[in-house]
Amino acid sequence: MRTFEDFVLLTPREVPLGGPRGMTVHRTLPARRTSLIGAWCFVDHFGPDDVSATDGMRVARHPHTGLATVSWLFEGAITHRDSLGSHALVRPGDVDLMVAGAGITHSEFSTLDTTVLHGVQLWYALPESTRFGPRDFTVHTPEEISTADARARVGLGSLRARDGSGADLEDRSPVPTDTALTMIQIDLRAGAMLEVDLDPGHEHGLLVDRGSAHLSCGERTAQAGARELMVLPDAADHLTLRAAPGEDLRVLLLGGEPLGEEIIMWWNFVGRTHEEIAAFRARYQAEIGVELALEDAPIAEGARERGGLAADAEQFGPFAPHTPAALPAPTLPNGRLRTRGRQGPTDD
Repeated sequence: MRTFEDFVLLTPREVPLGGPRGMTVHRTLPARRTSLIGAWCFVDHFGPDDVSATDGMRVARHPHTGLATVSWLFEGAITHRDSLGSHALVRPGDVDLMVAGAGITHSEFSTLDTTVLHGVQLWYALPESTRFGPRDFTVHTPEEISTADARARVGLGSLRARDGSGADLEDRSPVPTDTALTMIQIDLRAGAMLEVDLDPGHEHGLLVDRGSAHLSCGERTAQAGARELMVLPDAADHLTLRAAPGEDLRVLLLGGEPLGEEIIMWWNFVGRTHEEIAAFRARYQAEIGVELALEDAPIAEGARERGGLAADAEQFGPFAPHTPAALPAPTLPNGRLRTRGRQGPTDD
């Protein structure tokens, strides 16, 4: 498994979300250099987006397997609806966590009163031991903690840090995850410094939302700007974070214990083999009335047996009536899907 002895900068690529007036997201993970930071396998940063110009977020019902989604907003609001029956309003400062397990569908639309939409969408891969476990949806609003120079919200995991005057920031999230994870918003006043304790057994990354971040782990130093994701050196036990003079800094600190597994990511699915992904796709298409009949698209064996699903169950449903039509899956590529992991795409 690849290890990183120094900082590694992941630059964003623009990805359109939706039709001609759809918003553009800036994707930093997965990347060719690496596909995982702990179990984090997907990072989309979006906004600040003028909803009057782009129609905001309009993502109709679509499926997931083998992963959990996390939404984190800085501005605006999103309505979430899923096949568990959840119907929630996600606002700035909320941790919106949905565990897909063996299969789930959900939709996300920015609210009618949202004028600016700004935030991050993340996924983490469920480990082999729990990837077909129970589906779940949780919304939690962590309290903001602060010093004169810094503010933080601990969405997942825990934080121990000190600012330049020695004042402490410390908190822990009560939200459980299938594998140890960190997701923390940190705001620093221009020119200020924060020293953050890190678990040296975990992998870490820092996504910059605004401002310029100066980072050091021991003698190793780096700099990252808006929308960039910096992978921190492995085995680091602390991070010194500084905001550039003249501009406040806002970042998301991501981390977690190494997943230690190769995964396949394709469209909205995470699996372990090409055949498994193909079965997920066929079953979803059949359930929404596209392509095969249900009897010709059986639920993948692992999802059915370990997820406790009957052969005739709805793997991705049911879903509330009178909602926009589900998004059909794209066509699978001609070649076999490749696994990816800490080292990025592989050729097996």
